[in-house]
Amino acid sequence: MMSNPTPTSMRGSRAWCALGTAASTVGLLALGTEVRERQPITLDIDAMRWLHAHTDAGLRAVSEVMNIVGGPWVTTPLFLLLPLLLWFLTRPAVAVFAGVGLWLAETAQWLLKVAYGRPRPNLWPSDVHVSGLSFPSGHATAASALVAVLVVLAWPTRWRWLVLGAGSIYAALMGLSRVVLGVHYPTDVLGGALTALTCVFASLAVIRPLRPA
Repeated sequence: MMSNPTPTSMRGSRAWCALGTAASTVGLLALGTEVRERQPITLDIDAMRWLHAHTDAGLRAVSEVMNIVGGPWVTTPLFLLLPLLLWFLTRPAVAVFAGVGLWLAETAQWLLKVAYGRPRPNLWPSDVHVSGLSFPSGHATAASALVAVLVVLAWPTRWRWLVLGAGSIYAALMGLSRVVLGVHYPTDVLGGALTALTCVFASLAVIRPLRPA
């Protein structure tokens, strides 16, 4: 059950939303500048080669499962059904926030891919089929956006830390799996997380789903 915030807490929430949006946007722009100026980035290559050398069959298998879980054939129905479910279970503003936050992140990552035009890494043959551009990672964006939305919704409840902890592990594992599979650079994953946070923070600042009725 969600509790209604007080006016004071709402003012603080707006400030945190603005700060979060600004910080993630600045981080994304700075990372994008680096990606545009230096392709590929040396630290990306070194990190990928090190991880590839230390990846065992178990981690590779988990990464292949995450590739399926984070793909559009799973995330698209989920991103459609979650706002619909919230519409019937909670207030409309909560459903609108979830829908806008998720789909804004999806749209933003697609536009950024086109804008930066970064090719995918090709350091070793991958066991999964991928297509399209590399920056930011669509899997990382979707996972981070989903986690961010769920954390916002759970924050007024006693489940906040459980959702935050489990969600952080899920998003981190999703990002790691993209590098393990050799289909994204680490900076692609970081760019996806920053894209998601920017969009969810901005949606929260505008829609404010947890404000008093």
